[in-house]
Amino acid sequence: MVQFKIVNSFPDAIGFKTTPIKSIVVFTVNGEEGRPQQYDELEFEDMTSSSDVREGARMLMSHHPPSMYGHCLRVTILGRSLYFCGRCTGIYGGLGLGLLGLFMFQIQLEPEWLWFFISVVLGFTTIVDWMSQRLSPRKTTNLIRSSTGFMSGLALAIIFYLANLFYMLVALAAMSASIGIVGLIENRQRSNYYKEIEEELDASSKQTDA
Repeated sequence: MVQFKIVNSFPDAIGFKTTPIKSIVVFTVNGEEGRPQQYDELEFEDMTSSSDVREGARMLMSHHPPSMYGHCLRVTILGRSLYFCGRCTGIYGGLGLGLLGLFMFQIQLEPEWLWFFISVVLGFTTIVDWMSQRLSPRKTTNLIRSSTGFMSGLALAIIFYLANLFYMLVALAAMSASIGIVGLIENRQRSNYYKEIEEELDASSKQTDA
């Protein structure tokens, strides 16, 4: 039996329990908070005690540690779960389907500048969703991650299909700039946080000495 769902959140990885279940494949994204423990979830100990190769394979597919598997799409086979990064799965799907459709039907994208502008708009949906999640209390969902990722995949398909080096470089620069900006802001926030903690410790130490 094959069941398909969408997974929205995932509980903390600590304390997972594995219970045998029937052989099913589940593609899930579940948005309910405080949901019951899933029977097919792996034990945290199993994840940490597995070989480096298996851990590397998991990270290659999920792009997240077990504690952040809520950002992943889960495929469960024979009671064992595989996790795929929700946003990247959407990007690869949009890129693949976009290129397949464009080449199969030999679609003419004219004028090129207009289609490049459309691709930029589509691509920025992912950038805005990702940056707002990283830099604000806003929480996104796997449905949004996957759908915006799919639109970015279509944008990449358009840019590759245009085969214009300038457009490719502009798209690469935009993605690199967004990642760099988020990194700089997060580093500044982290530095300010550590500075506040250090000041509190110094103040507490002075009060103790007094």
